[in-house]
Amino acid sequence: MLRLGAPAYATALVITLIASGAALAQNVSPLQIITLAQGFSAAKTPNMHVNGANDVLQSLLVFQPGAETGWHIHPGPVVVVVKSGAITETHANGCITVHPPGSVFFEKEGEVHNATNQTGGVAEVYATFISPSGAQPLISVPNPGKSCRAGDDNGDNH
Repeated sequence: MLRLGAPAYATALVITLIASGAALAQNVSPLQIITLAQGFSAAKTPNMHVNGANDVLQSLLVFQPGAETGWHIHPGPVVVVVKSGAITETHANGCITVHPPGSVFFEKEGEVHNATNQTGGVAEVYATFISPSGAQPLISVPNPGKSCRAGDDNGDNH
């Protein structure tokens, strides 16, 4: 039987652990994609163009029941994925669109709207803002005060 002294044993143990770690590392993908939210949109291709340098902000917005963004615009396009709950978007013309969980919607630069959680539970959305460098991603504006009329575009095609 081969007997190793403490230093030799320690060296052999370290080599074994390194070899085991290398073997384990080969079984792990070098890239892991963790889904935070996923959705689907049948909308036309969104306009994601921003002139010049830009900032990108990815955020989780948590709307308690009754919470709203207030009337606002964005200085660049926004991609929104509704993770849970539902968001009611009121457009400048007064028409509304309800975005259920799993839906995706796109907001154009300068589009006046208000987003509200009109459900009895919490609504969560992931928003990716693409803004000109240094601009605030959300800019408050006055309520346009319009009422939706039959035939008005409710904003579904954005």
